[in-house]
Amino acid sequence: MRSAYKCGKLVGIAFLMLTLTLVASGAFASALNPPYDPPYPFPPTFPVNNFDFTITTSTTLVKIQPGQTGSLVVWVNLYCPNSTTTIRCDSTVLQLVTLQTTGCPSGAFCELDRQQVLLPPLYQAGSNFLVYTFSTSSLSGVTPITVTGTDQFGRVRSATFGVAICYC
Repeated sequence: MRSAYKCGKLVGIAFLMLTLTLVASGAFASALNPPYDPPYPFPPTFPVNNFDFTITTSTTLVKIQPGQTGSLVVWVNLYCPNSTTTIRCDSTVLQLVTLQTTGCPSGAFCELDRQQVLLPPLYQAGSNFLVYTFSTSSLSGVTPITVTGTDQFGRVRSATFGVAICYC
């Protein structure tokens, strides 16, 4: 009977030590690797406000007959530098880019159909750039036009293309 008592006591102590070891190791692992809430499963989404963007155009030169119109598309491409790692972009932040143009040829009227574009993360948006010429005589050479975009974080990007008003 005494041996059964000793055996039961040893089994109880062993269970107690096993339980304490499991609780302590779980607490230690939890302290080293805190759970992310939300989202599950991994990788977690962190609020990353380092969105960046580029501006491109559908062509680098627009040739227009005098007295006619021409156009191209200005693309604003948004990307997140961390999109290929375990940290993804914050999909709750929408980026607003304000566009401006400089360098419209004399005797013409230049217009963007959208001065502001709103980009969800990892997408792109476009704005049509239209040139109306009033003159019926051709201008010599190519006039460079620059489209500049400024986002709500203060970053500025630009793209330059040419406009030729000619009989060509």
